[in-house]
Amino acid sequence: MNTRDTFFSKSLSGRQSGLKRTGISRVIFKPTTLIALLAIALFSFGALLVLSGFAKDFRKTTPAQATPRSVSAVGFKPLRDYMKANGFSAPESRGNRPYYEKHNLLVILTPAHPRSRLNRDVKDPTDNEIRLIILPKWSVAQMRAQKGEEARKDWARKTSENGLYRLSRYDYLLKDMPVVKRVENISQNINIDFHDIKNRNLPDTSKLDIDSLQYFDLETRWPDYREVLRELREIQKEAERKKQAEERGETYEPPKEKKSKKKDNKKDNKEEEIEKEPDPLPEYDVIMRIDGHPVLIRLKDSRTFLISEPDLLNTMAFQTQTGARLALGVIDEVLIESEAEFFHADFDVTLHGIEENRNIIKLMVTPPFLAATLCLLLAGGLIGWQGFNRFGDPVGERPDYAQGPVSLAETAAEFMEVANRTQHTGAAYADLVRRQVIEQLGFKGRSESAVETLLGNREKRLEISPNFAALKQSISNANPQSYGAYTRALTVWRNSMIKTETTQKDSIL
Repeated sequence: MNTRDTFFSKSLSGRQSGLKRTGISRVIFKPTTLIALLAIALFSFGALLVLSGFAKDFRKTTPAQATPRSVSAVGFKPLRDYMKANGFSAPESRGNRPYYEKHNLLVILTPAHPRSRLNRDVKDPTDNEIRLIILPKWSVAQMRAQKGEEARKDWARKTSENGLYRLSRYDYLLKDMPVVKRVENISQNINIDFHDIKNRNLPDTSKLDIDSLQYFDLETRWPDYREVLRELREIQKEAERKKQAEERGETYEPPKEKKSKKKDNKKDNKEEEIEKEPDPLPEYDVIMRIDGHPVLIRLKDSRTFLISEPDLLNTMAFQTQTGARLALGVIDEVLIESEAEFFHADFDVTLHGIEENRNIIKLMVTPPFLAATLCLLLAGGLIGWQGFNRFGDPVGERPDYAQGPVSLAETAAEFMEVANRTQHTGAAYADLVRRQVIEQLGFKGRSESAVETLLGNREKRLEISPNFAALKQSISNANPQSYGAYTRALTVWRNSMIKTETTQKDSIL
């Protein structure tokens, strides 16, 4: 082993105390330091894995949007709180629900803005889940504090002059669905009409603060309505161009008249195109009307409800007591019509980016697989601890031959044991024990007769029995089975001879 290996082996944990180590190894390689660093690393790595598995569940939605968590003017948290105060269970749900719940529980979807992914939730022939879809209306963003203004993160600010989404945007939200139109400057005295007034406990005239009422046009489809919107935009552009030309003192000629002759020539050469008949509009049952306009409808042969006016259920509805009662009445009506489980409604937040998160990490750290994961971690920890305890100084290789007098004696003893000649060394072993006693008692250097006399007198005085002569005679003639007993007897004899005081009679065999 070279010098470098020797230094590092001595600096490892468990081989030398901290006081014997020198330099930086005294601090870095202490057992407590290594265990602390290993524990911190394992805990950090495990926490990183677990949090990465639950990252989507902990992700927060953008504040001030039309979400079940928002308290802004377009949020639906007041609706949840009001439902809970009236005995409802109104939790949040993510993703798919068990099959047995789809026929009993009402799921409320609150998209924050028009987008195409709602299409699969509105019309899904393979699913008979009870849904109430509250269509978006207000285009808002999180309120940013301006100079001299106090704002909060959960407040909203309009993104346009009137804050309303353009009607053309709903083309991407409701494909193959009827048009959602808007009525400006509606009257204060709004007449609310449910198709079954017996189930309602509302005044005939409700004073609601609705700036612009949205409703369904059950006779117009989006492709046709898109052409109407395009014509309206062209009329507005023509009016602006004419006004600008008059301001410059010019005579304005509409561009359509210039191109009319060219278009007439092309039409003569074109073949008649066969127009494909559009799919019929889905049939509806109108559940609630406001001033004769349908606001809450139900798709026939399904359990999907659509409400076009979100101001009946969002924070704006709870400015008055009548609005709050109407919001709860709408929920009750949907529950009655769908025959759903009463006093329960789930607010689905998947449309806001919080979807059900399924991955292998989350599966391992949630029941019932959590127990198996803990067992694996415990087994790995025990294996690591055992390996850590076995780690230490490099063990030197044992040479094939013995070195030194002691090693030479051990090697000779092993050879004699292999040759089955150990019992034939009894007399020599007895003489060796006798010489050790003579040396310990200080009789070395005297004559043989004097030593024999001194040892005999000591045996008589200490009352040691059997004496040395008998033990030597017995071990000389011992067989392999009794050889060990006589060697132990000689050891007792030796210990009895060299001790200075005795309190009891020694028993050898």
